[in-house]
Amino acid sequence: MDQQRFIAPGAPCFPLLREKNRNAVDLDRSDHAEQEPDHGEKGVFLACHLCLNPITRQGNRIAVNGQHQHNFFNPHGLVFEIGCFSAAPGCVIQGAPSFEFTWFPGHAWQVALCSRCLNHLGWQFTGPGGSQFFGLIVGELVELDGDESQ
Repeated sequence: MDQQRFIAPGAPCFPLLREKNRNAVDLDRSDHAEQEPDHGEKGVFLACHLCLNPITRQGNRIAVNGQHQHNFFNPHGLVFEIGCFSAAPGCVIQGAPSFEFTWFPGHAWQVALCSRCLNHLGWQFTGPGGSQFFGLIVGELVELDGDESQ
């Protein structure tokens, strides 16, 4: 695996927060499921593009700071397009939480890997009070019908 893929998320390439309080992160879960997806249910999964392991459901999409999708770059110049999700039970978390170069002020990040093949899929962000969400790399996921999941 590419060692650079396991580095800090990094600084944003767009203004990080548009609201006046630059220390706040707005999580909008009002229109989205907050429960972990049941891999036994039918429906559209987002799966690891390498091994097709179901990672999350479209229904777990959330808006963070007013939008689901964000573009960021890290200190090494790697650009990431991420989507925000309330749960990603197909991921395993690696490493200790870090605030270094966080894209979401007040939220520590940890690397999120595919639980089957260990492909780097994104990051889990943990905020004040233990609130969590996942920032998953859009290009690392494919849509998979629930009937096709393994």
